[in-house]
Amino acid sequence: MTSTAESQRVVGKEINVEALIKNIVDQQSGRYTTFMNLFAGGFQDTQLRMYRWLLHPVLTAKSEKLQAGFTYAELRKHLQEHHPSGKALNPGNLTQALQYCSSLQVEKNIKAIVLDYDQTGLRLNIVDRGFIVWLEYQDKAELLEALDLDNPDEPTLPGFEAST
Repeated sequence: MTSTAESQRVVGKEINVEALIKNIVDQQSGRYTTFMNLFAGGFQDTQLRMYRWLLHPVLTAKSEKLQAGFTYAELRKHLQEHHPSGKALNPGNLTQALQYCSSLQVEKNIKAIVLDYDQTGLRLNIVDRGFIVWLEYQDKAELLEALDLDNPDEPTLPGFEAST
C-alpha cells in the first residue's frame, strides 16, 4: 500500500480462528504420535524404559514449563516421584538417556527433532514448538495411557498437572 484507505476493511471476519488452529493441529497428530511411540521405544527394550519415562514429565507439564524446558534436577526429582523404581532409580541411567536423546530421534528418523538435551546447561528442551501447541489440544491422560505411563494415584510436583 502506498496510501491510507479512506474506510476500514475487515479481513477474516468469517474465519473461526479456534477451528482453524484445531484443524492445523490435527494435521500434525500422526507425526507427533509417531514421535512419541518411536521415542518411547528407545534404542531397544530395557527394564527401566527410560526414554518412555522421559515423556512423562513432558506429558504432565503445563505449557509454560514446556516452553521453559526441564532442568536435570527437575527431571530427576520427577522421575523419582513417578518411575516404578522411585528413589532407587540410578541418576546415571537418566543422564545417559538424556545424552542420547537427539541420537535416538536421528536413528528413528524423526524429523524434525522434538526434544533436545543441552549437556552444558543440563536442560531438556522442546525444540519443536509445534509439539507444545499440539499437546495443548490433546487428552493428556489418554496419551499417558497409550504409552503405559498412567497411574491415577501418583503425586504431582509444582509446575506439573495431575495426569488424570
